[in-house]
Amino acid sequence: MIDRVRRYLVRRRKIDLSSGFDPNDVKQALDTQVRLITGKVPPEVMAKVLKIRQIILGILPRSGNLPPGSPQLFIIERTATDYLPTSLQAYLNLPRAYATRHPVQDGKTPKEVLLDQLALLETKMNEVADDVHRNDSDRLLAHGRFLEERFGRGPGPRSDPARTIG
Repeated sequence: MIDRVRRYLVRRRKIDLSSGFDPNDVKQALDTQVRLITGKVPPEVMAKVLKIRQIILGILPRSGNLPPGSPQLFIIERTATDYLPTSLQAYLNLPRAYATRHPVQDGKTPKEVLLDQLALLETKMNEVADDVHRNDSDRLLAHGRFLEERFGRGPGPRSDPARTIG
């Protein structure tokens, strides 16, 4: 599914995936969005945006562990530079009273629709964070197994070749 979405977006928007993932561009895009919406959106919208930003910023230091062109990097970059800004701008284009009171879809106001969209983005960013941190956890567990095999507790004393005097 992710690959299909990626191919669609590349064709539709002529996205250049060869330029590589730049964590600084992602951070800058998130910071710009926060600046643009400060004081212009309801507190619950601001809280959701800040939560999404926090999740992504928590992933960025580990993003180098993901292979170039990975779906996770693509989703992080698109969330910060396209999906989040598009949702926010569409909401900000509406008069505030209309956005908070007028039902537009299934009895929901534009504010509620935006909160639903932000919840989807937050859920996806949590999934990406889980993927990234699972890779780190797997490395930790593998190293623990190595250490256990090498120096682990078992029946009888283990010899350490580094301490064995020949």
